[in-house]
Amino acid sequence: MHGRRRRERVVAPSLLLATALLATVLLAGCATSPAWRQAGEDSPARLADRRCLALLDAFDDRVRTAGVADAGSTRIEGFAYLRTDRLLASFRDALADGRLDEAAFNDWLARQRALDRQARRIEAANLPMAARQALAMTLGDADPAAAANACGDRLLAHELSPADPDPYAWPGSSAHAARQALLARVEVPSEYRVWQRALGLYPLTRIGLALGYEGWKADYLTSFTRPSAAIPLRGRLHRYVPARSGSGREAAARALREAPRSPLGLVELDAATLRTLAVAHAPVFTVDTRGNDDRLGAPVWWRSPDGVRPAVDTGRPLVDVRLSHTRFNGAVLPQLVYTAWFPARTRVGALDILAGRLDGLVWRVTLGEDGRPLIYDSIHPCGCYHLFFPVPPLERVAVAADRDLREAPLTPIAAPRLGAGERIELRLAAVSHYLLKLGVSGEKKGVSPAATRAPPSGVAADVTSYRLNPVNEAPRFGQRSLPLPGGGRRSLFGPDGLVGGSERLERFLLWPSGISSPGAMRQWGRHATVFVGERHFDEPYLFEGAFE
Repeated sequence: MHGRRRRERVVAPSLLLATALLATVLLAGCATSPAWRQAGEDSPARLADRRCLALLDAFDDRVRTAGVADAGSTRIEGFAYLRTDRLLASFRDALADGRLDEAAFNDWLARQRALDRQARRIEAANLPMAARQALAMTLGDADPAAAANACGDRLLAHELSPADPDPYAWPGSSAHAARQALLARVEVPSEYRVWQRALGLYPLTRIGLALGYEGWKADYLTSFTRPSAAIPLRGRLHRYVPARSGSGREAAARALREAPRSPLGLVELDAATLRTLAVAHAPVFTVDTRGNDDRLGAPVWWRSPDGVRPAVDTGRPLVDVRLSHTRFNGAVLPQLVYTAWFPARTRVGALDILAGRLDGLVWRVTLGEDGRPLIYDSIHPCGCYHLFFPVPPLERVAVAADRDLREAPLTPIAAPRLGAGERIELRLAAVSHYLLKLGVSGEKKGVSPAATRAPPSGVAADVTSYRLNPVNEAPRFGQRSLPLPGGGRRSLFGPDGLVGGSERLERFLLWPSGISSPGAMRQWGRHATVFVGERHFDEPYLFEGAFE
């Protein structure tokens, strides 16, 4: 009874607010609605649709005001119930000119709806309590995300997924017009700001950026071809190995080959199969450990004397893993993206422009059509230091950027081939957490991963198991909704996709590149990876043309 009375208190006042909201929309009239939304506007169904649009506007306004908008996907103008990403946007032209069929179009719509549905759950969870209660009153539902997503599902069905199996047979239909409008608007903006490059005299300053990059390569890349024992130690090696032993890469490859594909060609994995793949390809992280900032851990919100700040709990070794996709040689290929977090890049000297709170390494495994690794690549969570490691017979080929100032795909070495029971081992530097070398680490059958043999260098190392954290999975979606000290939740990432407080002084030197706050940690989908030229880590055709 108490729960019922509470529900009534939420719903009753909200009826007036919802009515006022709808009245505002109706008064705006047809002038603010596209033509395809005006058909049958006085029908009960159309009025309900317009009420849903008003509800989504109210949700978005409250989220913006509270500063908790999720930047993991891109909103689409005029379609408040859809969001997109670079992979989905890459199918736009093929859908527009009919190279892909109706099933693929509906798959495309459903995935963009799923991105919005997920983001709204995260945004509602991250609203401060007072804002969430106020939004519940406005929407007339104690669960704002559920109300918004019910409206999103309704609008998708009414506007873009008509009962007619062939909406293109009726060029004058509202569904056809809505789809054409959507196709014209699906685009993910670049992380490079043209105005910033213009203000920074980029045609001139890029020469200095290119020279700095060449100097960094000369100092850094030699470690990949040196013997492991010859790489200097600043502390003691600490190895982080997966807490679970999997069924092996061949069994994982078979599971991937047998997994169903969506009409767009994306692999459909249940949670158990994803975890099988993630364990099979998880790397060993061998870190030169000088201090606590070199210890792997889990991002958290921590209350400091200066307020709540992002931090890393090194008592809980955790590695995020997500499923993504890329497009290569006409195929859509699955990728496993592993992110290891460190508390900071320790300051070394008063003028260390690279130091700052939080650091990490992102390691990506792209799997071929046979289910085996095709290419590896890595960045830091700032998007910096992008390296490629093709698995033979795949190899790097010449590209136009090799002959000008742009940063061409940097390929220090080919990736080692792995035998049965072996894993890729990543040797990381102290302080900078640079990836220094790729090795091979073996696992003995029937033995705990934590008891695997010493690293290839033969140098003694401490060993710790890490846990995999699949960030595609509900309910909290990784670092996009973390508990706050004292209650409530907040994303590690701000509405701009950056981790607040992780700024580096290098941003004052590198801003002419056009990147917002170079050196700061950033959210998936927001990684610009070169300072000279333009490249994004999640570009769907990233490997095309550079690897054969």
